[in-house]
Amino acid sequence: MTVSVVVPGFNEERHLQTTLSALRNSTWVNELIGVNDGSSDHTGRIMENYCDMTISFIRNYGKAAAVKAGWQASRSDFIVVLDADLKESAAFGYQLLQPLHEKKADLVIGTVADNGRNGFGIVKKRVQRLIERQSGLLLQTPLSGQRAFHRKHIYHYQDMEADGFGLETMMTLKAIKEGLRITEVEVPFQHVGKGRGMNGMFHRGRQWLEVEKCLWKYGKLYSQ
Repeated sequence: MTVSVVVPGFNEERHLQTTLSALRNSTWVNELIGVNDGSSDHTGRIMENYCDMTISFIRNYGKAAAVKAGWQASRSDFIVVLDADLKESAAFGYQLLQPLHEKKADLVIGTVADNGRNGFGIVKKRVQRLIERQSGLLLQTPLSGQRAFHRKHIYHYQDMEADGFGLETMMTLKAIKEGLRITEVEVPFQHVGKGRGMNGMFHRGRQWLEVEKCLWKYGKLYSQ
C-alpha cells in the first residue's frame, strides 16, 4: 500500500524546510506533495527542493483549495494531510495509518499537543458540540489538520463547499453524513501554532469566520 502526503503552506518558510526534510527522510512516504497557496516568501522554492510534486497558486485561495488540489494530484492508496509547521514531528504521521490498515476507521484525525500557543478554544468547543450532537462522537481535536483516509473515499470530500480553515469541520461533518467511521489517534505531533499575539488573533479570527461559513453551508445543504 502506498502513501501520499499533502502539505499545504502559505508563507511557511520559517518551519517548512524542517517539516519537509523529516518527511523526505521517512520510509513510509511514497509521494510528497507540496501546495504553495500563493505565498510571498520562499515557501514555493522550499517545496520544489523537497517535494515530488509542487503545486503553486498565483494567489492565496485558502487552505481548503490547497488541500483539495493536493488530493486530486495524489496517486497513492492512502492520503495523509499534514500541517507545514510540524517540524521534525511530521515523521510521526505514519501513526495515522494503522487504523486504516486494520480497517477500523475510514477517517483518522491526529491529535496535536497543546503547547500553550494554540489559542483560547472558542471555535474548537463550538465545533465539538455540533459534532457531538450530530453523531454522539466527542472529538478532542476537531480542528486538527492532521488527517488520513483511503483514496476510495476522496469523492466524499472533493466537492465539499468549504472555505479555507472550514475544511476540517466540513470534512468531519461530511464523513458523519456519509456514515464513515471516524477515529482520533494520539500522535506526538508538535504544532508551532500562531501564539496569542496579533498574528495569532488574526489567524483565529479568520478561522472562526471560515468555520462559521462552513457550518452555515452545512446547515443549508442538509437541513432538508
